[in-house]
Amino acid sequence: MTLDTHAAPTRSAERAAPLSPAQQAALLPERLARTTAANVYVALEFPASLSDGVAERATAALSAHEILRTVYPDDRRVPYQRVAEAPEVAVDTVEAAEATLPAALMSDAGHRFDLATDLPIRIRLYRLPDRAILSIAIHPVAADDHTVDLLAAELFGVTLGPATTTLSAAGSLSQYRDFASVLTKQLAAEDDSLSFWKQRLEGLAEQLLPLRERPQTPRSARAVVRISATSLAAVVAGEQQSTSSGRSQSGATAVLTALVADTLRELGAPSDVPLGLATPGRPADASRVLGNFANYTVLRVDSPRGGTPWDLIGATRGLLEEAYAHEGTRIERLTHQLRGPGGAAKGGLFQVLVGVRAAVLELDVPGGVVREIARAAARPHGVDLIVDAVTTVDGWTVTVDLTEELSRRYSVEQFARRLRETAESWSAAPDVALGTDIPVQPCDWFADDDELSLDLAISGLGGAPRTPAEQLIADALREILELDDEDEVGREDNFFALGGDSVAALRFVTVLADRGHVLDVQQVFEFPTVYEMAANLSSDAPAPQADPPAEVAPLAASGLDAAALAALAGKLAGR
Repeated sequence: MTLDTHAAPTRSAERAAPLSPAQQAALLPERLARTTAANVYVALEFPASLSDGVAERATAALSAHEILRTVYPDDRRVPYQRVAEAPEVAVDTVEAAEATLPAALMSDAGHRFDLATDLPIRIRLYRLPDRAILSIAIHPVAADDHTVDLLAAELFGVTLGPATTTLSAAGSLSQYRDFASVLTKQLAAEDDSLSFWKQRLEGLAEQLLPLRERPQTPRSARAVVRISATSLAAVVAGEQQSTSSGRSQSGATAVLTALVADTLRELGAPSDVPLGLATPGRPADASRVLGNFANYTVLRVDSPRGGTPWDLIGATRGLLEEAYAHEGTRIERLTHQLRGPGGAAKGGLFQVLVGVRAAVLELDVPGGVVREIARAAARPHGVDLIVDAVTTVDGWTVTVDLTEELSRRYSVEQFARRLRETAESWSAAPDVALGTDIPVQPCDWFADDDELSLDLAISGLGGAPRTPAEQLIADALREILELDDEDEVGREDNFFALGGDSVAALRFVTVLADRGHVLDVQQVFEFPTVYEMAANLSSDAPAPQADPPAEVAPLAASGLDAAALAALAGKLAGR
């Protein structure tokens, strides 16, 4: 990646800020498909005496970090964000009973935010007779896993990592909005890794776990298994050590990834298994900034199974090192390249997310210890199975989450149990060849007639185009958005509802310009229906604006000046 990502410019809170690629990915499925995003969540247990000051620090945190008090109004066609005033009270305090606590925490984790009016964070303090629980749920439009850890530490007056505060060029506390346009420009920056990913993931199936209809709620079924330290010691065989990537958990991640891929194959999955892994995705000067920076890399585990468990783990580690070498490519850009402009609405490039953590979050503070007792990791749209392993002195505690819709067909307990059995089998004979014939377990996880592609046919709104200009717009949309012949484009169809995004908008106006027609990219965001764009295309007069443009932050394109937009359009014209 050749784009210089440091020294992000400071943006005024009074000025509309763009949505970053990660924010778009979290928000658009809700707005376009009414599919609720899964919250990032943690519950922390601590002595009751440590409750003093938490509420005050929470109020101060929301005042300091604008991303935690940003709303996303839906009064315009295109999402934009607006910083709200900090609330006087940021924590709900509840006197709780032991018997009702689990249900309360589950409800918190699945809380549904109305982002048009609600702040994207919910903090509750549960007081019990002998201890207290702090519950933190944040919508992914405002947080990734690292943000949750940073905020949790801040609420107890401690600092994670180096005790330095990230300041903007103006000397104030850096805000997520300072980096949004930088992250957006990465979508069109020179990227030597993009060709690697396009070649590596060519022909990737649209689904691994067949799913007829994307669920509209983020609820999931959960199972927990433990893999003993003895079993891990046998299969790891030195893989826990840092490898050339410099990541201390690289070897452990290779072990878990190989185990998950082989377990899926034993349950009937094809030999080509795509798995997602989270990467920080943060610029160097954003290590302490709250917001969703997380990126994801796709590991296509297609290694032959004829070798030993050690061979499989070694091959997977090689794939992992290769992926880390090219991790700079944003997953949003890669999804656009491989799935087309509407690809994100179909669910992304992977359904299974794998991760290994060195430990649960634990904070040593004066007066006691604050310890994580429950967590829901960040889950991108389209991820239906999460396998999260936490390293303990006794081995791994592996939590398996399966979305509610899939849990009606697949047994999360069966997968978790089979994962543990595979680990135990490998540990018993790590140097013995597994054989090429995979003993598929009798189950209903996969069937021969499963359809692995998603049919999202589009019907035109408002009838067929009525004017040559409308037909011109419709034809260009069909080309840019790669719509099938059976997908009708109506005169009232919306550019973004059809699957368009900021990258597609830049390509769209470039194609029109190549054909001798002028449409400003800003007009695509302000007037996104076919007939509106046609009216602006055929009119020499400036397009009327219903609202002052300074208030609009359409996706990731607002906040980029005319020169930046022109440069992006030029880079994308031939792609």
